[in-house]
Formats: sequence, structure tokens, C-alpha cells
Amino acid sequence: MNIILERVYNVCKEVRETIPDQTTFKKLINKTRKIFKRHNFDIAIKTKREKDLDVDKWYVMAYYDSENDYNSETPIEVVVHHNLIGTEEFGQHQITLFLTEIFDATVHEFRHQYQSMRRDYSMQGATAISPYDEYLADYDELDAYAFSISLELLRVMDTYRVKRNLTRISIMSKMRTGAVYSSPTLRAYMDYFGLNSVTKKLAKKIYLHLDTIDKRYIFI
Repeated sequence: MNIILERVYNVCKEVRETIPDQTTFKKLINKTRKIFKRHNFDIAIKTKREKDLDVDKWYVMAYYDSENDYNSETPIEVVVHHNLIGTEEFGQHQITLFLTEIFDATVHEFRHQYQSMRRDYSMQGATAISPYDEYLADYDELDAYAFSISLELLRVMDTYRVKRNLTRISIMSKMRTGAVYSSPTLRAYMDYFGLNSVTKKLAKKIYLHLDTIDKRYIFI
């Protein structure tokens, strides 16, 4: 996975370094698409207007399709949900937040691609239309979200500190970096399941991922 991390990191880094300090949402989306394509990524980056969101809000979702992958069609779709006109100004802070979400969502789906390739693209376990608790507890999702949580935590603390705090995962899930949770994904799991067999498995998987991730390629 470190090869993928490095490649996606290089894309996000190039976008940030080559786009003006002040740009518009529309130009940022177009620049991101262009540089992913230049780096030979077969992913689709789309936007979707959500009128029920606050005017200045946006979030990123991504999806992996093993059938498309098997048929040599675009396997990963990244969707930026927003309620923006497109001409709003984004400064460096917003640009970095946007690219961090793009990075996290994209590498999460590449983790799913890795899982799928290891079993010759066969479907397995829960899907996005399964009951939510079944979806979150699925083996593939636990692994991919443990990977995502590891990235979030390694952005703000070293490996030793993460491992030490994993023994108290309930407390760790409440840790904050500034005004936000150090790992929003871990906090969401703990809010949903509490401390049970699912989150104990999650902690074990996080621990295993920590020693495999090259921190140099975590976009921040």
C-alpha cells in the first residue's frame, strides 16, 4: 500500500504546489482531476450539488467497484458532495482540507481494490446497501477503516504513542487535535458500537497497520 500512498500523496502535493494560494472550488476540482489523470490514475472525480447542505459545506465520498475493475473499466469513483456555486474562494487552509479528504477517500478505496485483487475480484461480505452495523463490521470494511484510522492518527502522533493509547481505545477515540477529533473515523465507530467485539477487532487491525505505513507519504 505504500506505493499507492506515495502516488496519491504526490498528486495531492502537486495540486497544492501548483494551484494559486487563492482559487475557486471549480478550479480546484478541475486541477485535481487533471493531475490525477497526468499521474495515470484510472479514477473518476465527480461533484454533486446537495441543496440540503449549508451553503459553504462539502464532504468527500468514494466507491470501489470490483466488477468494473475486473472488466477493465474505471474502478474508483470519488464524489465531492457540496452546496457551493463554484466561484467561492478557497485559501490554502481550505485547499489542504479538501486535498486531505481526497487523499483519505482515494487510498481507502485502493485498500478495497487490494482486497479484491487478492481474491480475484470475487464479491465477498457486506456491501454499502447492507444494514449499517453489518456493513461497518464486515471484514473488508474493518480492515479498510482501520487503515484509514491509522492514517488519521499518524498525522498527529507517532507510532509508539498510537500503540500505547490503543489499549484504551474508548479514551483514544475522544482525543482531539485542536477543535476536531484526532481520528473522526475512530470516533464514529465508537459512537456507533461502543466498546464491543467489533471495536476490539478494529483496534487489533489498527495496530497491525501502524507498522506497515510509511509516514512520509501521509498527506497533511
